[in-house]
Amino acid sequence: MDMPSLILHRSNRLEILAEQLAMIQATPGDPMEPQTIVVQSAGMQRWISMRLADQHGICAHLNFPFPVAFAHDLCLRLCPDQPKAYPMSQERMLWYIARHIKTFRHDPDFGPLHKYLEEDSPLKIVQLAERIAYHFDQYLIFRPTWAQAWEQGTLSGDFEHATTLAHEAWQSKIWRKLVSHMGSVHRAALLDRAITILAHDHVQENLPTRVCVFGIPTLPPIYLQLLQALSAHIPIHIFLLSPCREYWGDLVTHKKKQQHYRQQNLSLGEYPEDNNPLADLGTVGQDFLELLLEHELREIESYAEPDSGTLLGQLQKDLLDLTVHPDPLPFTDRSIQVHCCHSPWREMEVLKDLILDLLASDDTLTPRDILIMNPDIDAYAPIIQAVFGPHDAQYIPFSIADRKPTKALETIRLFLELLDFGLHRFEASRVSALLEAAPIRQNLDVDAAQTRQILGWISAANIRWGLDAAFRKNMGLGEHGQNTWTSGLSRLFLGYMMGDSTPIHDLAPLPLTSTSEQELLGKLATWIDHLGSLWAKVHQARSALEWRETLLWVVDTFFPQNHALAEGLLTLRRTITELTDYMDDFAVDLRTMRYLMHQRLAETSGESGFLTSGLTFCGLLPMRSIPFRIIVLTGLSSTAFPRQHTPPSFDLLAARSRRGDRNTREDDRYLFLESIISARDQLILTYPGLSQKDNSEAPPSVLVSELLDFLDNNYRVHEHLPSATLTFHHKLQAFHPEYFTPDSNLFSYSRQNRDAAQTLSQDQASQPFFSPASRQEQKNLDQQAQVSLDALIRFFTHPCRYLLSSRQILPASKAHSLPDEEPLVEPTGLEAYDSLQKLLTANLTQPQSNVHNLLLSWQILPPGQAGQDVSNKLDQEIHTLARQIRYITQDAQPEPYAIDLSLGTFQLKGHVPLYGSQLITYRMAKTKAKDMLSLWILYLATLVSGQTPQARHIGKDQVLTLSPPANPDLLLTSLLHFYAHGLVQPLPFFPRTSLAFAQARFTGRYPKDRDTALHHAMKNWVGDAYSLSPEKEDPYLSFLFQDQDPDWDDFMHVAEAVYQPILENQS
Repeated sequence: MDMPSLILHRSNRLEILAEQLAMIQATPGDPMEPQTIVVQSAGMQRWISMRLADQHGICAHLNFPFPVAFAHDLCLRLCPDQPKAYPMSQERMLWYIARHIKTFRHDPDFGPLHKYLEEDSPLKIVQLAERIAYHFDQYLIFRPTWAQAWEQGTLSGDFEHATTLAHEAWQSKIWRKLVSHMGSVHRAALLDRAITILAHDHVQENLPTRVCVFGIPTLPPIYLQLLQALSAHIPIHIFLLSPCREYWGDLVTHKKKQQHYRQQNLSLGEYPEDNNPLADLGTVGQDFLELLLEHELREIESYAEPDSGTLLGQLQKDLLDLTVHPDPLPFTDRSIQVHCCHSPWREMEVLKDLILDLLASDDTLTPRDILIMNPDIDAYAPIIQAVFGPHDAQYIPFSIADRKPTKALETIRLFLELLDFGLHRFEASRVSALLEAAPIRQNLDVDAAQTRQILGWISAANIRWGLDAAFRKNMGLGEHGQNTWTSGLSRLFLGYMMGDSTPIHDLAPLPLTSTSEQELLGKLATWIDHLGSLWAKVHQARSALEWRETLLWVVDTFFPQNHALAEGLLTLRRTITELTDYMDDFAVDLRTMRYLMHQRLAETSGESGFLTSGLTFCGLLPMRSIPFRIIVLTGLSSTAFPRQHTPPSFDLLAARSRRGDRNTREDDRYLFLESIISARDQLILTYPGLSQKDNSEAPPSVLVSELLDFLDNNYRVHEHLPSATLTFHHKLQAFHPEYFTPDSNLFSYSRQNRDAAQTLSQDQASQPFFSPASRQEQKNLDQQAQVSLDALIRFFTHPCRYLLSSRQILPASKAHSLPDEEPLVEPTGLEAYDSLQKLLTANLTQPQSNVHNLLLSWQILPPGQAGQDVSNKLDQEIHTLARQIRYITQDAQPEPYAIDLSLGTFQLKGHVPLYGSQLITYRMAKTKAKDMLSLWILYLATLVSGQTPQARHIGKDQVLTLSPPANPDLLLTSLLHFYAHGLVQPLPFFPRTSLAFAQARFTGRYPKDRDTALHHAMKNWVGDAYSLSPEKEDPYLSFLFQDQDPDWDDFMHVAEAVYQPILENQS
């Protein structure tokens, strides 16, 4: 041919390249053959489709293959005798290597692999085989001559170093074994054969009309050879986004300059001072352009002049013309910005305000004109959803692309967790976490409230881990069934059949209260049975066919088969089938299968959210040079971008690299360059560079630093260095007052944060961080004169907790906490107290009750002799206190005495436990402030009602006795007024600190003045260096008072009013 049919279109604007593509596509071709446009990402495919639709009114009958798929399809067209799926695919190589690599363990050439080959670990063998297969596949693309040499029994001749030669020796042996088994039908051979066939002129009838390669910044040399050979028969158009219209193949990176300086002992002036980012950022594009120019081609250049009126436009123009400025150019805009934040969360909050400002400032700008990219989109996705989610009036529509299915699809995440289940001990926490997942609950037909009910059962039954006694025996941990799922469910079923009866076979029934609970228990038991089957199925090595049956059973058994989960379920079934097809007869254990499934499921990323009607969040991925008016790069920390890649020691490509080889770090550098030239109005860079602890600053990505250095050397913004003017350091909190200060460079559109900032700016000395009740609410509270005796006692036990509970700001108690999964040694904490109190009550009513049997039936004893020792110890403690209670009460049984008192506007009702002429309370614990307060309130109520009993509280450490005060009605009324006040705003009455103050003030040989007593009590509030934890860090007090102290005068007044009469009347 006189005119080459390989045509290179170069432009710095992808829009121009798209217009040229549209003109070419308008030329009629074969109506039966879809036109081929080779792209590298689904995002680029979507963008081209939209541009062509804008040009032609429709986009149809197009084929968008990726380069690998295009090359393979072309090879099959030219070599129809070859199988569609060639035998030496990467997956097939993996499993052949895994099956046979151990046969080489005695071969001296395999010395570098002896450590792997001697271990009996299927997972390590599969991982090694996977690495080897991957690198073989790369060799076929980037070094096809190596395969040819190895097949002829020789080495490549490319290496001289002994270590590299040793690695090539064992790899060549594996390769020859692969070829002897599978034949030499591999990528390199097929491509070589196709190129040879294309050297003849009689193949045109089996080729597409033309091929366009669009927006791909680099291709392996062998693909360029294929395109060159194909161009002898059909037109080949390569559309290349090019940052520079000058020749830039001779630019030298800063790193190479430094190496040259050291080697030649040159000064800095020996090299021309180009100072252009193209040298350091553009290696990928530079190499690809040089490879292209080695072929016979025709060039069409269509460059557009950037708008040099803005800093971003001038930067793009300087890249285009390869210019630097000895005298810095002045600018006043902020078309390039860098934002330094304290965390990824703050990055997203700052970004939202920036976008709101951009949209408010430009009526022509829409959310779809803004692209936000991040090097770790899966880590940022939950934060994006939380900050940008549709929960306020400032909602901006958005979508997130490129998330791995293992992160984005709950079905796949849960599937992998179910596989993990077989690696663990059937722990209560793991089972509960699965149960709380929406798809699992939906499959079980239980709602959130029923799930909470089940969690309550698990806690009450004290289920810890293990299915049953046989399960624990199989794990080598003793054959006992205490605290297992079987024993816990047995207690629940006993409760269903027999109610709250005495223990049966060392199991205490847990009664169910309704028919619906009985149905729920049946669902739970069925599900636990399924989990038991799952654990048994996956806990041993299985063949591929067995794994397929098992994994598909998991999909069918644990997930609802509905439309909402269809994408994830289809992905799972397809992955399971494809993986087990390749495995053939290779048997693997659970760890290996779990790894394989995770790898395959994570390989594909979803681009369904790309280029929608709203903001596009996506991964910062190579070969995505799509133009947007606003481009934002987030997460640009020094460790996150450019990405680090450490090849294995046996990677021969890394041992001797060539132009055109893939390099993760260089790919990221070129992606950064493409982002710069693809932004039309603004380029915004953000990174988490400030410490949340001490506000110290960490450096951003080296690419951000290099860009700022270039800007500082060539431009000025408002007569200052751009790095100082365009870099914004944000505050730790979004409600910092500076965001709402008129002359500040920081701003926010959040009304909520503005209100919080105004609150912080006001003088709040001694004011709690709490919104008091409105006047109407206070009036309603004053009208609620009826108070229960129990409520009054609960209030004074912890007034601030009671307030928050009554206002429904924080729950009065934590949700069901699951039992500890560690081996049970003895009851501790609340579990121990509850058990001891129940045992004490049982002993008082039935003195002959067996403590050991009761504890065993409640599933709170360790097995064997250890459990007997614990029960003996507790039995002694219980009998000691029970004897004392019987002695004081003279074996009387409590009679509830009704209280119904009118005290001013208050009506106080309840019951008091009277043992004959005595008011007795007791607790299987040391006496605390709450015991004193409880007895005091009960005693006052009894005295006001006309009874005059003796009042005692019996604890493990003492017997507290109260004598009657002179004016019980006034004292009780005072407590009720404090109660009413504490329902409106926080009452400065704190269990430990208030008692410590009152004791210092009113007890001892030398009672103290108020200030001295307060100083003495403060160690309870702030803690000390020995044993006292700060009471101010109590979660309820911390929430109400934040970092502020209460009004200490009010505190002392309340403590004196409550505790002085108690301390004066105790003995």
